Amino acid sequence: MIIRLINFLFLLFFIISCSKNEELSGEDLWYSLNISNYEMIQQISCFCFPEEFISPKSIVVLNGDIHKINGSEPSETIGFEYYSSINSLFEFIENTLKENPEFFEINYNEKYGFPESIFFDMSEMIADEEIGYYITNFKILNYD
Repeated sequence: MIIRLINFLFLLFFIISCSKNEELSGEDLWYSLNISNYEMIQQISCFCFPEEFISPKSIVVLNGDIHKINGSEPSETIGFEYYSSINSLFEFIENTLKENPEFFEINYNEKYGFPESIFFDMSEMIADEEIGYYITNFKILNYD
């Protein structure tokens, strides 16, 4: 009986350790590739902004900074300060996890390691404070 309990605890520890390492592997992969020029479609999901704000946006990032949103200067876009480069999304994830959300889900791109989807619910007792980010159509831009 004790041997079964020890085996069960070892298996449980292994599963938990692997899942925690998996969360870090996306970020490690992303930074190891040193990608600083790319484009993507980014969508923010929340209940706090007008429809124009939460519609998908084409984002061009050059040298790690947002250069264009839907072909325009970032400051010309409603809510531009909420759109993020991949590096900024990793900072957002790290800072938000420190706040101990009641629920979160993060899915990383297998090839490049960036977060394809991020969802945080900070409190089940508060309605409409959830936030999500979704990244699609990622493409590396090559500038030589």
